[in-house]
Amino acid sequence: MKCTDLLTQDHKIILRGLDVLSQMARDAERHRPPEAVDVEALLRFFRSFADDHHQLKEESALFPELLRSYCGQEASLRHMLFEHEQERSLVEALEDALRTKQVADFVYFAGRFVDLIRTHIHKEDRILFQIVEAALSAEQDAKVVEEFGKFEVDQSLLGDLRKLEWKYLRKAA
Repeated sequence: MKCTDLLTQDHKIILRGLDVLSQMARDAERHRPPEAVDVEALLRFFRSFADDHHQLKEESALFPELLRSYCGQEASLRHMLFEHEQERSLVEALEDALRTKQVADFVYFAGRFVDLIRTHIHKEDRILFQIVEAALSAEQDAKVVEEFGKFEVDQSLLGDLRKLEWKYLRKAA
């Protein structure tokens, strides 16, 4: 399996979390704010899975290898890193909205976060991964995959995500 295949699998899981967050924001707009414990669980998922797991794999394993073999991509990689920082800031804003019970802020930052991540994933899937597949040799790709293997996923996060999907998306269907 290629490193881009593994990252694409992560993207599918992250997109599931975005679907839940979108529904939470729609509910909040309709004066049915989600339970704080559910938002906390979802934000924990984004921090732990999307950031500490997925983005860290990119930043510590993929991007350095890509820079070594395809130095024409510094600007693109800097842009990806900038978006990672924006994502982190938006998670903090969502946490602050939750803590201060500012429903309008929660809805606003949820929308910005969802839009940013969906666009970011689209760029990675359609542009960055083509560059990666063209730039990395089979040996380099295997090296990145091996590095990815050092990042373990807390399975309870995925279980929590499934529960939130059931709770928020089942009722919306």
